[in-house]
Amino acid sequence: MPNVTPAHEAEGTAPLLTTVNRLHKQLDDFTTELYVAYDFGDGSGLVPSLCVEEHPAGPELRLRHRFAFFAEGDADVSELRFCAGVTVTPAGYVVEAVVDVDLEVPRGEYGAGVHTLYRERVGPLSLTSALSRLEEQVAALCTRDEVPSRLGFAPR
Repeated sequence: MPNVTPAHEAEGTAPLLTTVNRLHKQLDDFTTELYVAYDFGDGSGLVPSLCVEEHPAGPELRLRHRFAFFAEGDADVSELRFCAGVTVTPAGYVVEAVVDVDLEVPRGEYGAGVHTLYRERVGPLSLTSALSRLEEQVAALCTRDEVPSRLGFAPR
């Protein structure tokens, strides 16, 4: 038997995917500008991704834009992450945006370890409200251009 999605579910899928695709491009433009504007060091990289993961609460669609970099004299990779996503739960849609950093050694204002620099989680919401809130969250992520300097990265 073929896997057929009911019409009411398909109607919600198109706006969700279209919005997430547009927001992924918006976040990609922002993180690329940061990567060009700051010297993250030799061997650094920017990895944008769009992930679908299954969680106990329901499936999650998440934008992840990760800066990978090395501390001077350290072979371990540290990461700066800009993430936004939506989780589909039985009660509705939950949206979340996070900026965090996982440092192998102290850097800038932060000691070694994981530090959450920004987080907002809202829900459950209707699909329309969730998409609107996700747009606002990505816009808020795209104002966090001070983060690399707080981590001690020099502008180019």
